[in-house]
Amino acid sequence: MKVLFVHCNFPAQFRHLAARLCGEGQHTVHFLARGKEWTASDIPGLIRHGYQLEREPTAQLCHPYLRRMESAVLHGQGALREAIKLRQQGFEPDLIVGHSGFGNTLYLKEVWPQARFIGYFEWFYRSSGSDVGFGRDEPTSPDTSLRVHTYNAPIVMDLALADGALCPTQWQASQFPEALRQRLTVGFDGIDTELFQPAADGPSGLELGDLHIPADVPLVTYVTRCFEPYRGWPQVAAGLSLLLQRNPHCQVLLVGSDEVAYGSARGDGKSWRQWALDEYPMDPSRVHYLPPLQYEQYRQVLRASWVHLYWTIPFILSWSLMESLSTGCCLVASGTPPVQEVIRDGDEGILVPFHDSQQLADQTDRLLRDCTARRALGQRARQRILDQGYDLPSCLLGQLQLIDQVMAG
Repeated sequence: MKVLFVHCNFPAQFRHLAARLCGEGQHTVHFLARGKEWTASDIPGLIRHGYQLEREPTAQLCHPYLRRMESAVLHGQGALREAIKLRQQGFEPDLIVGHSGFGNTLYLKEVWPQARFIGYFEWFYRSSGSDVGFGRDEPTSPDTSLRVHTYNAPIVMDLALADGALCPTQWQASQFPEALRQRLTVGFDGIDTELFQPAADGPSGLELGDLHIPADVPLVTYVTRCFEPYRGWPQVAAGLSLLLQRNPHCQVLLVGSDEVAYGSARGDGKSWRQWALDEYPMDPSRVHYLPPLQYEQYRQVLRASWVHLYWTIPFILSWSLMESLSTGCCLVASGTPPVQEVIRDGDEGILVPFHDSQQLADQTDRLLRDCTARRALGQRARQRILDQGYDLPSCLLGQLQLIDQVMAG
């Protein structure tokens, strides 16, 4: 079988599935992407192709509601141009697997109409009930509601042509209207539980570059793609400030980027991380910061953690939550719907109301002082990943079954 994976960044959600197909030795596997993730490593046997945009989306000549649609069209055209080159070189995929929403999958069926298409449908935008307006008393403005609703245009276009549709979690699937939800197959990407497993003797000390934290020092960790409100950074920062004042022995390690992945940047030029560190007093000698890490260093951080924090508004669930569970971390997390699908309060972690920074500090401090409770939560956290089929072999089996169904027509 000839397979083409499509995403803005290589390899993203298709890291494991592409490697599995390449490893079987029976398939020709290509990957079309605009860029490459910093954690990306080559996949033996996979052939990568890049596409470029004709121009960056500027939205100067289009309606404000259509800014994302303009971007999607530009990505679609860029991917189309590269697809035409591949067709001219003789490549005819039997199957296209692509992330829907960026736009790069929009026009590929125009090039290869006979190819089967499986879309990865991560999110459907709603003007209420999830991320938009979360935590605010005032209703969402009509202008915002209409703009957000229009974001769904390229997603619905892809779903109309898809022969199969994959969505990673039940809660994310629930964001789609019922008529569209029925087309989705829910299946997580898969966690490498061999890579992300607890250290044999419990939390280890941490030595990364100039950072040295002994194993007997209570360490609280917070890992995020970007420090921003979507991932609860203001609430986490407020809670950490209270924790550091209460517990004189603990250290805090923050890992992430000062860029903005979701939502908006601040208008004052500060990064969200720097704003919070200015807003909430913290002892700088006890708060450490690392930029995004490669997997081995990231695993060391999780293994060294005494208490790991994960916060998110009602939005796409992060891989980092699942990886921390698999590593056996003791979790204190936001009690928001995507998290509640995976963690039961008091069983695999402690859930705290999203805006309750005081309780974040209280629960984290309690667990730092209770080794027995930490160990029990961590053991159940890892077991949750194994028992609920979030492990890589189980997830890959489901994805391969979907491919078989789609290819069988």
